[in-house]
Amino acid sequence: MKYTFECDKMDGLVLIDEYYLDKFNEEVLYSFDIFLDRYGESELVYDFRDEKWEDVYKRESKKFLEFCNSGKMIVFLVDKNKYNCDIQFSRELFETNTFLDIKSGKLILVNAGELIQCASYPDLEMEKVLEIDDVEVGTYAVTNNDICNIVFRKSIISKKIIKMLLSYK
Repeated sequence: MKYTFECDKMDGLVLIDEYYLDKFNEEVLYSFDIFLDRYGESELVYDFRDEKWEDVYKRESKKFLEFCNSGKMIVFLVDKNKYNCDIQFSRELFETNTFLDIKSGKLILVNAGELIQCASYPDLEMEKVLEIDDVEVGTYAVTNNDICNIVFRKSIISKKIIKMLLSYK
């Protein structure tokens, strides 16, 4: 399925099941904001005047990374640009350490900044990049090396085993 993704500086493409859209708390959202600011170029740096941004980034984005690593969402960090992308579902095996849990069967692709804004202000209507309604419920292995060519494969390994394998990183 082909789509176009446009984003601003300090943004990214989020892949998330609709089920998880209301699972963010303030701590995870703040951590997400810091995660998007890889180089310390936003106003967030003023909250940490006496620290190196690389130290702040590593420490403060940890909560968000835990949220992602639990299979709730995937973020492709990108810089301001327009991308012509393709997302595919495959039966072929491939090597990855990235997994996404699909609970509702509805996969949402959205700009990271848009997701943060809509999670912070639930009355706002989210502008989605793409919505796929008929995804089989389960855990999916996802390629994570190219935003323009994302491949999903339904995992044949149980979620417990995946978590155990990921904990050995």
